[in-house]
Amino acid sequence: MAVLPFAATALAFYLYFHFQHYLAVYAVERASSEFYSLVLLLCFTLVIVVQPLASDRIRRMPYAAALAVGFTGLAAGLAVLAVGTRPALLAGGALITLGDIVLFLKSDLEALRRSSRSDAVVFGQQRLAAGLGAGASGLLGGQLYGLTEHAGNTGWFWLLAAAQCVLLPPVLLALRGRTAEPPPPHSDHDKGASRTHDKDGRIPGR
Repeated sequence: MAVLPFAATALAFYLYFHFQHYLAVYAVERASSEFYSLVLLLCFTLVIVVQPLASDRIRRMPYAAALAVGFTGLAAGLAVLAVGTRPALLAGGALITLGDIVLFLKSDLEALRRSSRSDAVVFGQQRLAAGLGAGASGLLGGQLYGLTEHAGNTGWFWLLAAAQCVLLPPVLLALRGRTAEPPPPHSDHDKGASRTHDKDGRIPGR
């Protein structure tokens, strides 16, 4: 298993799903359900439009740089959400989505590059990491949101989530140092599973 991409994906999904799980309650209280739908539409549009255009550049980025850019986007977006205004909800959602595009695409590509296993196995491992991260966000993030709601200021939830985006990723540097060995060459039995991607550097949907 490619340990660093697995851990980075789990952490990214843990942080990203603070946004996915709890934005609805937060946004509807401060705006409306219609405006919340507009924020989601903006995020989906960015993924559809930006990811194909940026995929080749993301593929060529050093992994450490991609992690820095992605987690910085998540941190900035989550912090902006704490403002609670309609422009802040749109800007925060956009920043989080851009960070998401870099992190998830690059981590999957890096997992493929580092692993000698078939593409199907690698994608299965990455989806496992995503599920673990999303599940942890539901458990821990829910408790955190409840505490800030009880305190009367759910804006602190987003600031605390943003702080985690700053404090937790450096832990991955230790993994980076331990897993920086180049991947072994693919054995003959793996040649049936292509390691290449399409001409735009895209990978199957997450």
